[in-house]
Amino acid sequence: MTNDVRALGMRPIHTLLRDLSARGMRLHTLLVHFRGRAVLDLRQWPHEAGLKHKTHSATKSFTGTAVGFAEAEGLLHLDDPVVSFFPGRLPGPPGEHLGRMRVRDLLTMRTGHARGLSGATTRLRATGWVGEFLDEPVREAPGLAFQYSSTTSHVLSAIVQEVSGVPVDEYLRPRLFEPLGITDVEWEHDPEGVASGGNGLSMRPDDLLSFGVLYLQDGMWQGRRVLPAGWPQKASALHVLRAVSGTWNGSELVPPPADAPVDSGYGYQFWTTEDGIYNASGIFGQECMVFPRHGGVVVVNGAMGDGTYHDLPDMLRTTFRQAFQGPESDPAAEAAQREEVEQWIRRAREPERLDPTARRVGRLETYDFEPNDQGLRSLSIEARAGSVLLTVEDDRGRHPIEHGLGHWVPGHTGVSTWRLHHSYQEEAALVLAAAEWSGGDADVLTLTWHFAEGPFIDRLVLRFSDGSVSVDRAVNVNSGPTALPVAHGVGRG
Repeated sequence: MTNDVRALGMRPIHTLLRDLSARGMRLHTLLVHFRGRAVLDLRQWPHEAGLKHKTHSATKSFTGTAVGFAEAEGLLHLDDPVVSFFPGRLPGPPGEHLGRMRVRDLLTMRTGHARGLSGATTRLRATGWVGEFLDEPVREAPGLAFQYSSTTSHVLSAIVQEVSGVPVDEYLRPRLFEPLGITDVEWEHDPEGVASGGNGLSMRPDDLLSFGVLYLQDGMWQGRRVLPAGWPQKASALHVLRAVSGTWNGSELVPPPADAPVDSGYGYQFWTTEDGIYNASGIFGQECMVFPRHGGVVVVNGAMGDGTYHDLPDMLRTTFRQAFQGPESDPAAEAAQREEVEQWIRRAREPERLDPTARRVGRLETYDFEPNDQGLRSLSIEARAGSVLLTVEDDRGRHPIEHGLGHWVPGHTGVSTWRLHHSYQEEAALVLAAAEWSGGDADVLTLTWHFAEGPFIDRLVLRFSDGSVSVDRAVNVNSGPTALPVAHGVGRG
């Protein structure tokens, strides 16, 4: 924290931290900008300042921003028909509802579709994602009912690419990223080379904060206009009064029940409220929240499971509406709360402690697997005095991963993760790995993988018995199952 943190009220922030912890809502980053300065900086190990973090659906707000640039440059108009950007993509004349769908209907998620499509299923497609959208029946007239859908945002990305000639990440680089000094960005693309409009953007939390501050400052950055004049107001306006993302059934988002609680509306790829607070929001607790009336921006990255992350935006709004009003009138009470928060920040930086006990030292064991739901083909375990080398052969290839005993070993891996990672699969994900032996006869080995640039923590529990091994694999958060069926391997003679 900085000296400027004294302008914040600490009690609501301390309450937020305790509530998140009590509910198991893992916080990776909490950054606060207030009155022109960064005033609070909390980083949970191992999510260090220089590392990127997946933003998930907060990506949508960047895609919407690209549409704002394209409109200002005369490349498109918000009332342009969606089908006009994809000549030859339709098998025949569009239906009445699809033919009437406009760009602004995509921006506000009012396409007339009866369900929402998620990146968790779309990422598994071998063909382009725009086709999925165009094939989806449009049940109602566009512009009326809200239906949250990541594929809707992806079509916005495809439209910007059609009119500009480059993917959205390239299009935004000179217009948005470079003016803000954002240099470390990764953005997933679909099989046709279209940047994923609804998710798939990874960036440093500090850069996500800069994005929010840019909007807070009406699109101005260091005395220069970056965003088109008027776009922040249009993007954050309450275009949809009542907006709920819907209910995830494992493959799609279906409309919520009529009595579902509503705590926000929707603008142009931002969630927004009646008192003007608006945010870019992603699954598992990724938020960039702008408080125009208070002069503040709050960024959160986290790992929050189903049943909790939906509550995070309202928790942040409640907390910082109070915190931005200033400290308590009792200086001693405020100082005590500030010290509590500072201790929380210090504790968050400490690595998880590990048992350094070494077992089965000098042994190399290899196990083969019949086809299984984990995709495992073989495992080799080489036990050493200070580490364990695990070599995984799975449906994606061969992956050596070194694990520390009593310490964490950083590395990169392309090990198969998509089944447990919201369908994300990286070629070289940054992982911190550690091993711990347990059991009186050293028959249990627990391996932990912290994916340092995302929300995921994988745990593999290997149980050895009579020349065989069983492997339990689970993850902390996912949009689907958080554990896979046990895989059984047989040792090589």
